[in-house]
Amino acid sequence: MSNMVLQCKDGGDFKPHPEGIHPACCVDVVDLGLVETEFQGRRRMVNKVKLVFESEQKTEDGKGWTVSKNFTASLHPKARLAEFLGKWRGRPVVPGETIELAKLIGASCTLVISHQQNMVGKTYASIDAVSKPTRKVTPSGTYDAAATRQWYAEWKARQDGGLGPAAGAAASRTSPQAAAPAPPKSGFAPQPSPVPSGHPLPSDGRGTAAAPAAAPTADFDPEVGF
Repeated sequence: MSNMVLQCKDGGDFKPHPEGIHPACCVDVVDLGLVETEFQGRRRMVNKVKLVFESEQKTEDGKGWTVSKNFTASLHPKARLAEFLGKWRGRPVVPGETIELAKLIGASCTLVISHQQNMVGKTYASIDAVSKPTRKVTPSGTYDAAATRQWYAEWKARQDGGLGPAAGAAASRTSPQAAAPAPPKSGFAPQPSPVPSGHPLPSDGRGTAAAPAAAPTADFDPEVGF
């Protein structure tokens, strides 16, 4: 049997978004599909959504700096997404309300960002809080949604094809920073299948697609938030 030598690498020059309070705007909303999660020792498949934001900070190569946060796709009163959107626009999500997530794109906000460590010791940027914008933030145009989706799709295919479904499921249970290598500097690369325009998220606690309820769809104004 030949000797096997392995080397631990630092994962490249990926740098997390700077900490602090940052004016930002939403540049992408991504349907991550069904993801295996674990809560109180029980595993189940839940629909996840990723919100991607670009702040006024610039990377070393002059591109807009992005940071993202994943949520269970539900507007149940106790869901983190409902709480997040309520604090973002300054009024709570009410029962029966529907929100067209695609209209979040372009809306300004204020983010509180801190640095955390994932399970393998890598530092990543965490969105700790959100509030109404203090000023309008215009996207720089450097975030490439198509390129990052392609990058993630290729990485996911390699994981599932080379290691099997079990490995892919295990990766999905870790944080994105732990499960995937550093993405292109234009932003974190999400899975394909963006939320289509006109696809509302119902406040039924199930996180599933449904026809709009009788209540009016929230009207978001990117000039002042929503």
